Amino acid sequence: MFDKDKSTLPPQLHDFRNFLYVVWQHLNLPDPTPVQFDMANYLQNAPKRAVLEAFRGVGKSYVTCAYVVWCLAMDVDFKIMVVSASKARADDFSTFVQRLIMELPMCQHLIAKKDQRWSKIAFDVAPAKASGSPSVKSVGISGQLTGSRASLIIADDVEVPANSLTQGMRDKLSEQIKEFDAVLSPKGKIMFLGTPQCEMSLYNVLMDRGYQMRIWPARLPSEKKAEKAYGERLAPMIWDRIHEEGNASVGLSVDPKRFDDKDLTERELSYGRSGFALQFM
Repeated sequence: MFDKDKSTLPPQLHDFRNFLYVVWQHLNLPDPTPVQFDMANYLQNAPKRAVLEAFRGVGKSYVTCAYVVWCLAMDVDFKIMVVSASKARADDFSTFVQRLIMELPMCQHLIAKKDQRWSKIAFDVAPAKASGSPSVKSVGISGQLTGSRASLIIADDVEVPANSLTQGMRDKLSEQIKEFDAVLSPKGKIMFLGTPQCEMSLYNVLMDRGYQMRIWPARLPSEKKAEKAYGERLAPMIWDRIHEEGNASVGLSVDPKRFDDKDLTERELSYGRSGFALQFM
């Protein structure tokens, strides 16, 4: 995706997983979990239109914020649009990206100059060429999507209960995201991050529009359930574990460093079976 000759990072950080490890160290977080590393690998190598579904609390947004910084460090002229259900959530994403740029020594050369944009709504990175489109722009799904171009569109939790309760709401949301194609640059990439809010989730509709989906559930499913409910959408690392461990591990936590089995059981009791299935499976 990137011309490595344009990168401002050392060669060992051209693999986003290594960059993620450095970011986690800077934030004084435990090492990224195997699931977080696997999501990082998917973000770096996903097709032009992709959906990343993972259980609530696994760190999808944090990992993707680091990915945005990595993209800018790999190509300073890269343009990214962050879209969320609410403008405030999109701005929070953008603000965290700015904080990483300001705090990471290896990324401080990206801090905007005095004559460049530098707000949570839209900001530039210092070495970028003059452009009508900012390096990073944050927008609510109901806001003005058009007006600038993007090499990468991150749709972070655009589906929430408030905009997906009824079929009419889901149809409206489905139409709104079609505007992404009016913004996307040639050879650009669209990445949806989310957790389904209902059985008729927008994310399932995207499969019919040519998107590839990758899913990380919180618990290891049986081989029969994996084939029936997930198929090719299930993360290969989980398929590998199913084939290696068989029925002995069915129902155990996929990422025990984030949520152990006791924690998942408590959450299932709190959410209820159907709610837990949507939010965690």
